[in-house]
Amino acid sequence: MAGVLVVHPLNRGIRPIRLELKTDLGKVTSAKAGTTYYWDLEKTLRRKDPMDAIQLTQRCSGVDFVSHAVAAVRALESIAGVSVPSNARLIRNILLALDIIYGNLAHFYQNAVPDYVQTQPSSEDSKKNKDFRMMPVIEDRISANVWKALEIRSQIHSIMGIVAGKAPHICNVVFSGITRNLNIADILKLKSILREVASFVNNEYAVDLGDVENVYYDYYSMGRGNGRLLTVSEFPGNRPGEHLIPGSVKMDSCNNKLDTGLITVDCTGSWFKPAGSDSNSFVGPFETSPNKPGGYSWVKGALYDYETYEVGASARMLLSGNSVICGMGMNTFSVMGRFRSRFEETMNLVTKIFAWIEQYEPDGLLTTEAEIPKEGSAIGAAEASQGSVIHFVSLSEGKIETYNALDSFSWNLCPQTSDKNCGPMEQSLVGLNVVNPESPIEVLRVARSF
Repeated sequence: MAGVLVVHPLNRGIRPIRLELKTDLGKVTSAKAGTTYYWDLEKTLRRKDPMDAIQLTQRCSGVDFVSHAVAAVRALESIAGVSVPSNARLIRNILLALDIIYGNLAHFYQNAVPDYVQTQPSSEDSKKNKDFRMMPVIEDRISANVWKALEIRSQIHSIMGIVAGKAPHICNVVFSGITRNLNIADILKLKSILREVASFVNNEYAVDLGDVENVYYDYYSMGRGNGRLLTVSEFPGNRPGEHLIPGSVKMDSCNNKLDTGLITVDCTGSWFKPAGSDSNSFVGPFETSPNKPGGYSWVKGALYDYETYEVGASARMLLSGNSVICGMGMNTFSVMGRFRSRFEETMNLVTKIFAWIEQYEPDGLLTTEAEIPKEGSAIGAAEASQGSVIHFVSLSEGKIETYNALDSFSWNLCPQTSDKNCGPMEQSLVGLNVVNPESPIEVLRVARSF
């Protein structure tokens, strides 16, 4: 029998999501994934000082604030043609890595785990409806680590406070560099806390994820997207053009270099619409249209070469050549594949932070002498735990004329396009079997894997 299943709000994420699914005999035949969270922060930036963008755009997200700061400052530095000193590059790498680690831990323990582990006592009927399969002793251990993960996340913010003045919403990333150097005491404390984070990742996180994978191995074949992946260049190295994460796109078996000129915006399924004549331009500006026919989300859909692409840890690990993820084949694009990618990334980034600390020179240069031009436009990009962040800024008479920001929601929750294509989350839900529409745990697990 055909029916409609609505999940609203899908909570625990950075914004509430509304899912509307059409089903037939328990199988999802079509899906709409949008958010009722109105986000139009770019308007607040118009006619402001360009430096304000570095601080204000951090309020785009409660988790990935560093990526927005870095994307904003990179856009301004691109207009000026500025390269930052080695110390500034290392500090930004460290902060971005810490923010991604923080987000990955939050995603697994606070966002995903409650769908697989009974973290609070409940009736047997409730347990059965939610498909809890873990042995009690494993449930107890993982439940305890949910709370320990909160402590580790707090320690990560303590590290970020040492490096950046405070967290969330860092203060030391500025145009052409950073505001202060770390001293020896800062570095020793940074290493000490980071060792505790590393211990949790290599022990508790590794074991907990392994247990979830073993018991819910069927989720390696569920929630698969279309295999198209996208990353921006991230974690620059010592040499020009060298990055830990390449700016790449994957379609079928081909990996190509990212060309930001091929990024467009499609508002067909959005409650936004272009304010100008070019309906596909990423430049904007955009205006609200809450009564627009076909609209169902406050997300501006991001396309690359007019196709939808998935962003996030799976994209970063696969396109950067991580051996574990590259060896997983199509399982990479599944629910458990996304979990495994986040773990591999977290483990790798902890190791990289230690290496970046060793390269850091306490007496090194903070900034490059430069000024922000009065006129110009550019794109700045960064990776975040949830996926790629891309900012566009244009300046006129020394003020921000136009600003537009795309984040992981624009990619992974891209609403249906003018060609009737679906975004990655919507694609991953189509074909899913829902055992109990009154408690659609399969739907929740797939949606929360992004």
